[in-house]
Amino acid sequence: MKLRGLIASQWDRVRAARADVLTTRVRIEEVAASLAETRAELAATRTALAELAQRTAAEHDRTLEAVAESGTELAAMRTELAALQERSAGEHRRTMEALRVVRDDDSAAWESLWRLRRSDDYALAFEEEEPLVSVIMATYMDWELMRERALPALVAQTYERFECIVVGDAAPPEAEKAVSSFGDERLRFVNLPYRGPYPDDPRDAWLVSGTGPCNTGLALARGRWILYGADDDALRPTCLEALLELARAERAEVAYGQLLLHRPVGEDYVLGVFPPKLEQWGTQGALMHAGLPFLWEDPSDWLFDVPNDWSMADKMLRIGVRFAMLEEPVVDYYPSRLWGDRPDPRPEFDWRPAPAPTREPSS
Repeated sequence: MKLRGLIASQWDRVRAARADVLTTRVRIEEVAASLAETRAELAATRTALAELAQRTAAEHDRTLEAVAESGTELAAMRTELAALQERSAGEHRRTMEALRVVRDDDSAAWESLWRLRRSDDYALAFEEEEPLVSVIMATYMDWELMRERALPALVAQTYERFECIVVGDAAPPEAEKAVSSFGDERLRFVNLPYRGPYPDDPRDAWLVSGTGPCNTGLALARGRWILYGADDDALRPTCLEALLELARAERAEVAYGQLLLHRPVGEDYVLGVFPPKLEQWGTQGALMHAGLPFLWEDPSDWLFDVPNDWSMADKMLRIGVRFAMLEEPVVDYYPSRLWGDRPDPRPEFDWRPAPAPTREPSS
């Protein structure tokens, strides 16, 4: 009995083990089926990803092509815009030049010039033994430099028959005291009741600075020759004598010399070329026939973005005024924008030295 019971117990265990094996096989088959499904899904996913990558690459290529086409179109538009801007700027310059010619009435000025040349007074400027030279000096707040630099250089001129009309642009009382301190009858002071008026923009105001005082001095001048002096520069001792000699020798209606520009930092250098050019010309170094009908400075020059002194020279060049240049400095030039503490109204000007001067016969 015990043996039978033992055998029965062992069979029960065998049957249970077989059942476990069958159950395990079923589970393995289920896992295998699930794994097959997973593999199929993974293959499908890989296929989908490959198709997506292919589509993305194609779209990327199309995007790059579109970007390249847009870049080409943008470059073409920029080129076209630059050309349009250049044409517009050129048309604007021509329009402004035409308006300047209309304002200045070049035809009438040319006729006035030839009437002057046929007059008796015209010749006296060249033929008088010692013609009077009128130096016109506009001033505002630089009365100290005028007293210490500009006026001492003027009274030390080797040519002594001159008058100097200092015109204050509503200058302080110190300006008149500076002039009277020399006790020289050739120097006189006139003060305007108000300054300017000038444009609000500092650069525009600089373009026409001193216009009122210079025109007032011109109205009061009695000389046969005019020189617009600067209250912060110094004429070389022979300036008036040398320029007058040049004007009479060459029958020039404007005789000018070079300016030695002094800088607080860096080397000094010479400004001045023949014929005159913008930024290479200054009225403080130019002796002009007093009969010229266009020595008046125009307060509207700022509208044309032209400095008043160059506007005058350009006008004279356009109608054929006779220029002659002395190829040596006649003025020590101290630009206020370099030496003063005021903001520079012309930051775009790099103060480059003048090219080597060239001479052409005066017409």
